[in-house]
Amino acid sequence: MDVWEAIEKRRTIRAFKSGVPMPMLRRLIRAGSRAPSASNSQPWEFIIIEDRKIIEEIAEQKGKLEGLRGGRRRIAIEKGLYDNSSIVAICHRKGGFGSAGAWMAAENMALAATGEGIGCVMSVFGGEYKEAVEKLLKIPDTHELATVMALGIPEGDWPTERAVGEDRPDFSWLHFNTFGNPG
Repeated sequence: MDVWEAIEKRRTIRAFKSGVPMPMLRRLIRAGSRAPSASNSQPWEFIIIEDRKIIEEIAEQKGKLEGLRGGRRRIAIEKGLYDNSSIVAICHRKGGFGSAGAWMAAENMALAATGEGIGCVMSVFGGEYKEAVEKLLKIPDTHELATVMALGIPEGDWPTERAVGEDRPDFSWLHFNTFGNPG
């Protein structure tokens, strides 16, 4: 699959049959490490999480966070993301443009995964929930968590439609010279 097809086909997958074999997981992380970063600083660190107790605690924190805005149903959805999948946390050095590099790495991984027929979902944490996950993963004070990715073989067919609503019309998001000027 070429890169344009992967960009068009990439979808967030929230249910998995199984995780990713370690050689493929390492290949996806390598794709992440090839992302651009400010001054080639390569600020990212990747943590493969295999310990089920740690995974369950991350899922618990995500469930609590999402439950604030969506109740019990949302908690169940978020906690289920971590079943039957491979889990990778991406963190970055604090300061500068480290977060941008970490997110570029995550997108590289997502596109590479799509190209291999592997689904993924990126979880974002904030506030006390992010602090709890950083503590759980023993992320040093010099670094911070960007995302936790669940990757795996999708349960069912690869979705062809966006999960929520429709995409905005092409170029409705494009401005020239100043915001609000459609050109």
